[in-house]
Formats: sequence, structure tokens, C-alpha cells
Amino acid sequence: MPALITHHIFGEDVVGTLPAGMVDTEEELLAFLLGNQGPDPLFARVSALPATGRACRRLAGKIQGELTTRAFMAVRDGVSHLPVPDERVGRAFSFGLLAHFALDCTAHPFVIGQVRALAEADPSLAPARREVHALVESDLDSWILWEKRRATVRERPAASNLMRTERVERVAGALFSQMALSVYGIAIGAGEYAGAVRDYELVYRAVDPAGSVRARALGAAERLVRGRSFAQALAHYVRRDGECPAANLERRAWRDPFTGTVRHESFADLFDEATLLYPRLAEAFARGDEKRLRALVAGRNYGGRPGMDA
Repeated sequence: MPALITHHIFGEDVVGTLPAGMVDTEEELLAFLLGNQGPDPLFARVSALPATGRACRRLAGKIQGELTTRAFMAVRDGVSHLPVPDERVGRAFSFGLLAHFALDCTAHPFVIGQVRALAEADPSLAPARREVHALVESDLDSWILWEKRRATVRERPAASNLMRTERVERVAGALFSQMALSVYGIAIGAGEYAGAVRDYELVYRAVDPAGSVRARALGAAERLVRGRSFAQALAHYVRRDGECPAANLERRAWRDPFTGTVRHESFADLFDEATLLYPRLAEAFARGDEKRLRALVAGRNYGGRPGMDA
């Protein structure tokens, strides 16, 4: 990741770089912005039967972890087989998926590097890396929402970034279902994606804003069971300033977790870098140029780890 709000703002910023006519209607924009959340909603599929929820979460992990180019080409092929009235919505959704990857693969090494550095500085944090990761991302979400939109989660709740129509859900679900089976050998029903988005929305409605009575109650209940709270780590604080140590605005040194290279980019720098990558990915995808797309993916998975795009 980054998390939901950062991805949404990135999508709002890059959709205008697409050629005229690619995303025209309000429904197509909703499809693009939902696709721009990538496979993340599938991790939240908790209201289904346990086996179904596990399959959705396994699929999300596979999409993030490997076979990036094959998955994108499978989605592109899936769009070509949609009923004609659904084609434009499916195409917009697929271009949104590319936007999610562009930001993830660019920024995720920075987030992982932050989490590792914190665990090294305070070894007691090591068992809670998942929660620390979510906390870093929620801090970045709140910061970028204020920095770019001068808003907080009170004015623009995270869950409001998941607006969609029934058709967007249906088409997106069909594309994910087809790609899941053809690329990863995982069978999930076409309706599961819609359920995952609803679950994802409910999670953020429950935990935001951080510090609310409901968020504190959920956190307390989770800590009784697990000793720490992932829900509270996900929650967004109401921030009305530009301060954010997690964004590394001073460009202090950090170590790339995959290459070992010492880097100095801020999160803002990486956000800008991803906005430059996205139009090139979109052009290769639109042309069906798998060789060019693979070159731009550069072997990376969504986490930015090289050597994963077999």
C-alpha cells in the first residue's frame, strides 16, 4: 500500500493524464477511482463464509506479490469480453488498477523502510510490524488529505472514497474473478468483490476518526484478544497542519529494503515520481504492448520488490 485516502487522491490527480475520451462519464470516473484502490478491498472480505474470505485475501496477496504484467494483461483481455454496454466501465476500472500499482510499487519501499527502521530503533515494535505499517500509512493519509485538499476525515471521510454504482461493482467483480482463475488459479465468485468493497467501507466507517468512542471501543476489544489493535492503527486522526514525520519532508536518509540502497526521497517526491510513471504504464496498457508494459513494471510487485514479475 499506501492506504485508501492517498490512493484516492493519487487517482484524482492522474486521471486527467489519460487521453481524452478514456474516462468521460461520472460512472466511468467512479469505476476508475474504485479500480485505483487495487486489490486492497479484497483483504477486508470478512462477512463471507470463512473459506470464501480466505480465498479473497489469498487472491489479494497474490496480486500484490507476483505476476504483475500477466495479471494486467488478463484484465485487459477480460474487458474485451465484457458485454458492449459494460466495456467503457470495465476499461476505466482497469486503468484505475494500473494507477494503484504505479503508486504502490514506487512508494511501498519507503513505507517498508520506515517500518523496519522503527523496529530497529525500538525492538519491542518488531512483533507489531503490521500495526506499525498501518499506522505509518494512516499518518500519510491524513497528511496528504490536508496537504493536497485542505480537508480532514471529518469533511472527507475515508469511506466516502469508495463510491460506486451497481454496474461498477458487477463489472469489477467479473474482471477480478476472471483474472483470479486464469492467472492465479483461485476461484472466487464474481459477486465477491462487491462484498469486499462493502466490508472495506464498513471497516473505515467503524474506525474513523481516530479517538472516537467507537474507535476506542473497537481497539479495546481487539487488544483483549490480540494484545494490540490493528483497527486503531488503521484509523485516521483529524489533522489540520502540514507536519508529518512519516512523510520524511526533510529528506533524511532511509534504506531501500530490497536493494539496500541509501535513499533520501520524501513521500511527496515518490508521489510525484509515481505520477510520471502512470501515463507511461497507461499508454503501454492501452496499446496492448505487453513487452513495453513488462519493461515499465521492471520486475516489481506491488510492494516494489524486484524479481517478482515472472
